[in-house]
Amino acid sequence: MDNTYKTNKYRQPLFEIVGMTSTELTFAVAFANMESEQTKNFCWVLAKLKELFVKKDMCPQVILTDRDLALMKAIEIVFSGSINLLCRFHINKNVGAKCKQHVVNDLQKTIDTLWMEVV
Repeated sequence: MDNTYKTNKYRQPLFEIVGMTSTELTFAVAFANMESEQTKNFCWVLAKLKELFVKKDMCPQVILTDRDLALMKAIEIVFSGSINLLCRFHINKNVGAKCKQHVVNDLQKTIDTLWMEVV
């Protein structure tokens, strides 16, 4: 679950929900134009999504996000039985950015290599 920012003519966030198969292929589940990225708006979208799952007698077991705190709170409210994990892509991006602030260039390549071995 993630938002794209102000890329439509209404300049509203587009909330994209994707699923992933066992072979790591992604597929679109739902999209929603949102007024703003507030917990109440995320709750509304997730409640509508949950209605679809309930009809099929299933709910997501794991949900990945980019650490959007409002979204994480909404997931906790609407999908309380689901595990909320942080997206590996965003973790890697943030670790790289933070490391660059504190190390010299020569050491950065070594840190990048070692970090990729960890994840």
